[in-house]
Amino acid sequence: MGGGSLLSPGIIQKHFLAILAPPPLSPSYTPLDATSSSSSSTATTTTISYGERYLVDSCGLSLESAVSVSKKLKLLIGIHLRDPQPVIKCFKAYGFTDTHIGKVIQESPRVLHCRVESTLRPKLDFLIQIGFVGQLLPDLIYQDPYILYRGLDHLKGRHRLLRPYFDSDERFVKSIFRYSWLLISRNYRKSLKGNLDLLAQEGVPHSRVGILLACAPKAITRSPERFASMVSTVKCLGIGPPSSSMFVHAVGALSHVSESSWNKRIELLKSFGWSVEEILSACRRFPYIISVSEQRMTNNLNFCMDTIKLERQDLITYPLILRSLEGRIRPRWNVLQVLRSNNLVGEDISMAWALSMSDKLFLQRYVTSYADKIPELLEMYPGADKEIELDDLIE
Repeated sequence: MGGGSLLSPGIIQKHFLAILAPPPLSPSYTPLDATSSSSSSTATTTTISYGERYLVDSCGLSLESAVSVSKKLKLLIGIHLRDPQPVIKCFKAYGFTDTHIGKVIQESPRVLHCRVESTLRPKLDFLIQIGFVGQLLPDLIYQDPYILYRGLDHLKGRHRLLRPYFDSDERFVKSIFRYSWLLISRNYRKSLKGNLDLLAQEGVPHSRVGILLACAPKAITRSPERFASMVSTVKCLGIGPPSSSMFVHAVGALSHVSESSWNKRIELLKSFGWSVEEILSACRRFPYIISVSEQRMTNNLNFCMDTIKLERQDLITYPLILRSLEGRIRPRWNVLQVLRSNNLVGEDISMAWALSMSDKLFLQRYVTSYADKIPELLEMYPGADKEIELDDLIE
């Protein structure tokens, strides 16, 4: 950023107005109002500067956002203000819409001071190179503009560290899009590398680490001491071996709960008649049962046992059922009840199996296959249950 002596607010105002001045106006163009410092006791006039007008017309900002952005820019004392039009043109050349550009500028006005050829374009080109092609690129920056504030070397280094754990660019891009902080955060640099090395030492294959990065990346950012303790606990519980997907899922689940919370969940399940061995058996089948809060677990258990009439052994065999009442259990139960009342499925259906099967299979078997007879099924069960990816990853 620029050095030199601090600029006075008056000088900054002049620079700002000159640099953010809109392109030459056509004869028919009439600004909302001319910038004026004069006031009148007999008339009230809403004024808008040329800089603010430029942000509205060329960057897609609302007037309120333009005023806010211009104020932030004026506070950047000591920075050499540059013509923002090359930045705007660069974004548009990479497929950014006015909505994308407006959001980026509103959240991070400093982006207007980027050097296009030496800073902005190389980062955008690199993101395209690693898989953020087409609409993915502007959508990523729209979601997290601060990616543009990380140095190119930092982005390349993080890509070199993480990409080997994914079996395709598509999976890598999908995970980074959901958890962009993996690409840009500096806070987790040491723990990230150390924890990945520990998993390698334990014999966890790269493909399994990729599952952890895709489902529970925060686990990898825990302190080395905490992470080592989590890995040790999973080994002691017998959830494994380390080469299995369940091992990393268990590490991810443990990262969400403290030791005291874990003990409370065990006591809760015991109060419903579960033995310690039954609890561990359920955890080995679906480790994320550990991360369900006590209140949710209580509600889920009561609904499954009192309303659906599932047996304890059903829940131990299919613990995935207990993860989500509103997102999984209740919608599926409602669909199956409608099918039963219309004699489309029999009483002998395995309810526990139907409630635990993958979202894709449930849709195919119990929703779309009967949609021609009962169209309202599609509304009762929209199908994009957000656990679908977890269903696909857990083996």
